[in-house]
Amino acid sequence: MRILLRVSRAFACLCLVTPAGITFACDQLPAGQTVWIRLAAPLSTYTAKAGDPVYAVLTQDLVCDSEVILPMDSPIEGVVRSRRKVGWGIRHETAALELEFHQAAGSGITLDLNARVEEVENARELVHNGVIQGVRSSDTFQGTINSRLIHLPTWNPYSDSFLIAYKVTFPIFPEPEIYYPAGTDMRLRTTTAVALPPETSTARELETTPGPDASEIEDIVAELPWRVTTKKEVDADLLNIVFLGSEQQVKAAFLEAGWHNADPASRRTYAKNLYALLNNSGYPQEPMMTFMLNGQPEDMNWQKGLNSYGRRDHLRIWQWNSSATDSPVWISSSTHDTGAVLSVKYKGFVHHIAPDIDDERSTVIRDLNFAGCVKSVSYVSRPGMPTATHNATGDMMFTDGSVAVVTLQNCQPTDPQLDSNSNGGKFKAGNVVFRYIRKEILTFRSDIWRANIIYGTYEACKMGVTALRHKPPAQQQNAAIASGSTPHS
Repeated sequence: MRILLRVSRAFACLCLVTPAGITFACDQLPAGQTVWIRLAAPLSTYTAKAGDPVYAVLTQDLVCDSEVILPMDSPIEGVVRSRRKVGWGIRHETAALELEFHQAAGSGITLDLNARVEEVENARELVHNGVIQGVRSSDTFQGTINSRLIHLPTWNPYSDSFLIAYKVTFPIFPEPEIYYPAGTDMRLRTTTAVALPPETSTARELETTPGPDASEIEDIVAELPWRVTTKKEVDADLLNIVFLGSEQQVKAAFLEAGWHNADPASRRTYAKNLYALLNNSGYPQEPMMTFMLNGQPEDMNWQKGLNSYGRRDHLRIWQWNSSATDSPVWISSSTHDTGAVLSVKYKGFVHHIAPDIDDERSTVIRDLNFAGCVKSVSYVSRPGMPTATHNATGDMMFTDGSVAVVTLQNCQPTDPQLDSNSNGGKFKAGNVVFRYIRKEILTFRSDIWRANIIYGTYEACKMGVTALRHKPPAQQQNAAIASGSTPHS
């Protein structure tokens, strides 16, 4: 029997203010608590210094035992613990940035906490032990080809005069410094338990906002197919979100949340795709592969990225004519891209996705809710739906089998007052001469260290060991399906 979970998560509900003097049901938040924030001012390794303040806002309610301790949009403050700048590239090849957040305030209370960055959403930079690690400018598509394939048979990295000329004149060289504009989303994790005040004058309890009739929602979901297909009728993404609202409300919600439509495929967009790949940079309107539902292409597509070509949140939306309601119904398949490759088989760029598609479902709802566009959220399970399967390109997908039914409203943004003009994080890339000299220095460093047969052999051995230790995606997927296990079980 279908089960309607009439629960609204902390990031998708309204809060009810209770009388003064209510004691919290819990006295502390445990260590390891996830905290989602959005930078209120830009950050850059060009200008940031150790000790500089960092300002952000919560994008999701901080909840303890069904009580909102701090609502989303509450300010959270931190500090730059350390910063490594590339500069001319003589001393450092990559940049690094370590942030620590120590205080959050709102609703009449102030919390002292210790939280460090675990992820910068859709960033090309990775985070290791709380330190954001900048990219190496030579670690690009063209750089890999030059350093690995051309120099592998030789001991001397400068034995090819043609390659020397190429490296001197090649125009595309990614920016090695770290820069995040205001509005960048980060996932923090607390490193110690957070003590809560014994009582507060503005304690808030989670309250489910009344949504559509439960039986009506069940009937809508019962009609839905499980997944969409490619143009060649190959099974593709699973449908995991339903939006209830007008077309104008759907478009306004994603625009308010900072999402973009995809450009149509063309020679021009192919060139922009190639440049973003070579430059290791973002492409906000990156084209998407067309998917089909009952023979019809999507009515809308939306995506959100940062500074990475391979990483983005994205979804496709179809209008659904439901016999269970006269109201507009829109159904969606959402996934998170984690990497991109140029595929000969698919004659273009193909993205790999994160296997946990429920996590992307939560990201979409969190973004729309922070934009003030969500009235209520319900979750409906679909018995019989596969919880472990794969998409059209062979990537694994895991899900709890539920669809989120999101009732939209006219957006009421909270206006967190993001400051894109903060002097502490202005991006100053330097003049053309400086960037050219730095490029040559970094290229020389990379070639001396990596473009030789010794390093090439090491890389080949490393890839071989990795391949032996880890099963191919198809084998992992088959094993998961056979055992009936998923990341949610």
